[in-house]
Amino acid sequence: MKIPSSAILAACLAAAWPCAAIVVRADRDDSEYRELASRYASAVALGGYGEGVLIAPRWILTSSSVATALREGHATRFRIGGSEHDIRATFLSPPSIHGDIALILLVDPVATIEPTAVHRARDEAGKPVVIAGHGATGVIGTTHDVRDGVKRAAINTVDRVDDARLYLRLKGPDDASDLQGAAGAGDEGAPAYLEAKGRLSVAGIAQGPRGVAIPKVGDEDVYTRISAFTAWIDETMFAAAAAEAEAATAPRTRRR
Repeated sequence: MKIPSSAILAACLAAAWPCAAIVVRADRDDSEYRELASRYASAVALGGYGEGVLIAPRWILTSSSVATALREGHATRFRIGGSEHDIRATFLSPPSIHGDIALILLVDPVATIEPTAVHRARDEAGKPVVIAGHGATGVIGTTHDVRDGVKRAAINTVDRVDDARLYLRLKGPDDASDLQGAAGAGDEGAPAYLEAKGRLSVAGIAQGPRGVAIPKVGDEDVYTRISAFTAWIDETMFAAAAAEAEAATAPRTRRR
């Protein structure tokens, strides 16, 4: 995936810092949200269970609620990048770290999508982010939604942070940008991208479950703050790689 340039991002922010991804403004064309989403290929749908983001060729970052749903639904594969991919394992973050995130390890790498690295700096406050997902769409503050599975994206500002979360507020028409929006039902696990110095990273993961109500002006969209959990992400991926390497080199017992 080609990373959007700072110039593209600046153009999207021309009016003001906008809001998030799937639920949209009434006075904007839906095609604009779809076109923006086309630039973020690492945001992937997980077979109707929610959303995720490819952070390494075999690794998807998502929310705990999505990973739990995959386990409870006995899901073993989903389609990513035009191909079916089997799940090797899912890893839920432990309750002790207070993070609504999980990792999914695939059997084979996704060859057709470039992963996006996780954001590690604790500098998200006040920064613009892009959220992309395939969940329900509709108009901010209304009651009717559409679930067509089409990926859409928009840009928001991280209005405030705490130790574990990012908060993005839906703004009124005078303060919002042309592409204001918010994550909708089914967007659990959707990524919030941050661009700095020409490099894209995953700064947040949409928390879930999100319910069915369409967000309205004044609501806050809440995301797990990925920079707070990079140690768990790194440790989990390293341990899984070590376990696979050990299994691959272990002598096999011959059958008699």
